[in-house]
Amino acid sequence: MARSEKRNASRIPKKIIAGALSLVFSALFFTTQPAQPFRPLPVPRVAQTRYSGPFLSPTFSTSVLGAETIDPIDIVRFINEERQKIGSPPLRVSRTLTKAAQKRAEVILKYQNFSHHDPYENIELSTVLPLFGYRFAYASENIGMGDSTARAFVNGFMSSTSHRENLLDPRLTDTGVAVVTGPYHQYFVNIAVQIFAIPGGEEEFLGYSQDEKITYAQTKRDINVRLFKTQLYKSIHFFDDPYRFDNEIQYLTRQLDIIEQLLQVMDENKPFTTEHVLMIQEFNANVVELNSLG
Repeated sequence: MARSEKRNASRIPKKIIAGALSLVFSALFFTTQPAQPFRPLPVPRVAQTRYSGPFLSPTFSTSVLGAETIDPIDIVRFINEERQKIGSPPLRVSRTLTKAAQKRAEVILKYQNFSHHDPYENIELSTVLPLFGYRFAYASENIGMGDSTARAFVNGFMSSTSHRENLLDPRLTDTGVAVVTGPYHQYFVNIAVQIFAIPGGEEEFLGYSQDEKITYAQTKRDINVRLFKTQLYKSIHFFDDPYRFDNEIQYLTRQLDIIEQLLQVMDENKPFTTEHVLMIQEFNANVVELNSLG
């Protein structure tokens, strides 16, 4: 073997040792730096929905075959008369809410499911409004079955405390009504769906801003860094109690799971729900624990 080759061969182990030592010292320096405290996430005020329960008319079993067709606008007109009596501003008819109410009524009839919740196509208040591009801060829904006139439907809603509170609510501004007629089980009935809403901006509807997307992404990076440092520090201090860092790693892993789920919702431009608010509250509680450990 040539002298130069022997010299290079003898240098290789030294390079490896030097690199390993450099890595160890860097790791020691890196892991001994104090952890930056985490900040809690803002708790959003998500768009609210309210249901009054289905209203079944006492005349439900009476056939409406041959009865006069109900104009949904008449239902709005009679409700505005009731609102005027107590000083609530009149509702304005929204074409988008009308389409959403029509979709809801059709789904109720199609699946014979007189309910505010739809286990078949998931076409319900919280999903049907985004489906038609309607952003809201608050929305509610009345559904009724069995009456043969617009006035009868309104009178029925007014006789129910929860439905009456819904349609007289002075905060509400927009509405849409649909009436479908067809067989429901062994009866031939009218089904009315009325949706009420307060329109909202993008941030009100989503529960987060575009700037907060950036904050969430940075928080995810910070968690990953802290998790890496903690795992590395645990491996270096193997001579210590091997479980002393497990609590912190467990908290960080959960924080990472929460922030990734929230970011997925944001990336899909979907609104936060009550479930996400609970996750954020858990995240913030964990922040207190992690900052005490750091």
